[in-house]
Amino acid sequence: MSRRVALVAGCTAGVLGLGVACLAALGSVPSATAGTGAWSGWTGRIDTASVSDKAAMTPDDAVAVALLARSARAASAVAYAGRAQTWTRYGSSTTDITHVPGTGTISVPAGAPSTEARLAPDGRSDSFADDGRALTVLRDNYRVLRQADLDTTVAGRPTDAVVAVDAEGVLDARYWLDHATGLLLRKELLDPKGLVRSRTGFETFALGVPRGTVVPPAAADPWTERLSATGLVAARAHGCACPDSLPGGLALLDARRAPAGTVSSMPVVHQLFSDGVETVSLFSIEGGLGADDAAGLLARGFTRQELGDHYAWVRGGTGKEPTATVVWACKDYVLTLVTDDAVDPLGTAGAVVAALPPVPDPQDSSLWSRIARGWHRITGGGS
Repeated sequence: MSRRVALVAGCTAGVLGLGVACLAALGSVPSATAGTGAWSGWTGRIDTASVSDKAAMTPDDAVAVALLARSARAASAVAYAGRAQTWTRYGSSTTDITHVPGTGTISVPAGAPSTEARLAPDGRSDSFADDGRALTVLRDNYRVLRQADLDTTVAGRPTDAVVAVDAEGVLDARYWLDHATGLLLRKELLDPKGLVRSRTGFETFALGVPRGTVVPPAAADPWTERLSATGLVAARAHGCACPDSLPGGLALLDARRAPAGTVSSMPVVHQLFSDGVETVSLFSIEGGLGADDAAGLLARGFTRQELGDHYAWVRGGTGKEPTATVVWACKDYVLTLVTDDAVDPLGTAGAVVAALPPVPDPQDSSLWSRIARGWHRITGGGS
């Protein structure tokens, strides 16, 4: 099983992420608002064209809902090209993106030769071009509101600003949507202190596909088999957990299977979940974790850690590795979780592991092991 675990743990790199760039010069900016306690109405400025009675405002602003729905539709239907930049506290990157409706998204790192351009289907480019799809579930987990005083121009284009607020009235995200088309042109995610923790947006942008654009051949893609609701039911009948949702409002956006002989000797199921802000991937492969697997995970930078009441193999999630990858055995499958855009990656992972608990591990069930774990926690030792 070691080889299969290594393949799944390794294939997570590049599956997630915005794949775009560097607004570091803008730095960290205080949020427009922050609050605690029960929801008591928006504390920022309201677009009076959207809401006439602030005291009677419903949790979701109808105008914001309509703008987000329009943006989600535009994400795959409108042709455009531009240079997108992403900045986080841990680094930055820049990517040139061209979206060709009906064909997919061409992306290439800024400054790289055209031979590095790659074509990915809509919804699978790992770039800013696909962020619109998560907007469809945003309103299920956040209060979405139109905030006109944040309207600005992005890459020279007028935009409409929409914000996402959590159940306690704290601002979690800001979005700028192209006024003419609805396309998402910039987004900011904020931390609990109200500071921007990541910012992604277009530096240059133009509608249409540039003349002379060469569409590269699609890269080999093992995840061509899309799993419908019926397919997920069939997978569950064979022992795969294949959940419809995950804790924290993470809704299923996409489910696919790589046939045996592609990324592994066994079929691998990849499910993509999002709450509109945070995104996670869950990979499932039949098998278990043995001593050889443990050695392979250790060699790849994983450590065995306690997440809540359970143990799992963890890499990242703290410090300069905000993305966490977690591996554990659940029933007859090995699961690999990769978090993206999470404020608390290990908290998200712990909730998922608790919902899909690991099989009992003999080395954790003995009295001596329990005493040793307690001693490690007291002395600050490793797992």
